[in-house]
Amino acid sequence: MRRPSVTLVRASAAFVFALWAPHARADLGRDVDALTLAWRPFGQVERLEPRLLERGDVLPLVLPADLLDPKSPSCLTLAVLGTNNMQFLLDPGRRAGDLPTEWPEGSLAGALELTRCGPTKPSLASLALEMRSPRGVLEFVLVSSEHRPPAVTLVLPERDPGPVAQIPSSGPRPIVAPLAVRVRAIEERSAREQALELTTLELAAGPMGAGVAVLTLGAGCHQFDLLGEESERRATDVDLEVMEVEHNQVLAADHGESSDGDALVCVAAATPVAVRFGGVAPGAKLELVRARWDLDPSLPARFPAEARARMSGILRAERRTLAAAPLVDEALGVQGDTLAAVAVEPGACYLALAVALHGEVAALSIAAETAHKISQSRVDPDVPGAGVSFCAGAQNRVLFEVDARGLGLSWMSAIWRIGRTRLGEASE
Repeated sequence: MRRPSVTLVRASAAFVFALWAPHARADLGRDVDALTLAWRPFGQVERLEPRLLERGDVLPLVLPADLLDPKSPSCLTLAVLGTNNMQFLLDPGRRAGDLPTEWPEGSLAGALELTRCGPTKPSLASLALEMRSPRGVLEFVLVSSEHRPPAVTLVLPERDPGPVAQIPSSGPRPIVAPLAVRVRAIEERSAREQALELTTLELAAGPMGAGVAVLTLGAGCHQFDLLGEESERRATDVDLEVMEVEHNQVLAADHGESSDGDALVCVAAATPVAVRFGGVAPGAKLELVRARWDLDPSLPARFPAEARARMSGILRAERRTLAAAPLVDEALGVQGDTLAAVAVEPGACYLALAVALHGEVAALSIAAETAHKISQSRVDPDVPGAGVSFCAGAQNRVLFEVDARGLGLSWMSAIWRIGRTRLGEASE
């Protein structure tokens, strides 16, 4: 059977979306109109400007200051509506003075509602909305009333998801060691690994829980560890990016969910970088620990400087060393899928590295195929290239593959013989 063309599939998808999108938008508009009509008898209703957001967008919500007066006993209610399958998060932020703090609230059936009365209304002054769905339009309805208005789920029964199962508890969150203890552990680890340079810099987050520090890195590999104090309000989630200033290029990033962020950057020459961080409480104190090592001295000096820097990064990230391993093959290539047969010694084991030289990298991976096994690198965005180990078995040739995806991309690969399989040990 003949498969439909990609063009036909895309055209069909676009046609279906064109039919569905107005319908979904009309349903959302109908719900907003119904909620506005139901709330109008209770007080002053305002509709804020609708916004189109994509996954990961964070939108600060600024509400009219005159509606947040804590001396007024009235209530202020905010409803956020999207389509029924949309997901988003609303963070009430920090409250002023000694008022208690709150956890973020998530949407259910594409709707979320917050009501604050009297002295608690100022807590709505620092709202932030985070989009969790791929893309969608959100509508905002605000009412100032003497009493709490009817709930959104009463006005719009289809927005009621029904009973919500209780989230099982996995026990208390693990206790994170004090900041000074974690800094000392990193310093001791760097000393054991014979770092040539070790610096510690104290940083402070700005009002939005983010900040930046500009540094100039000398030639070599630099391990960054950014550590934050735990917050009483929530677990600290430190996000870290190291960006080259001149070309505005991200060299390394850590967007994991942890109170610490780490990144490894290897550069061939003095390079100004901006260390950006976020995800912490406003005004939070952090420690940036940076350790430096020379580029791997076992890499041939004739290799391009960028290649030596990125290969050094792979070796350091994987805790490998070449020592006196002989270089048996090196190659240059461009984007696409490249296959080559490489001569090897039967029973010998090898390490292959591939790194980008120029252009923008979307993905770079390598693989080595023997008679009975394919060894393939794991695509890791935190590593500046790809590396794989393999043993030749009884063969004297191995099929070597480099898959490079990007824009204007060129790459370099190299293969070293790092050992032999032991007698009686399966090598395939």
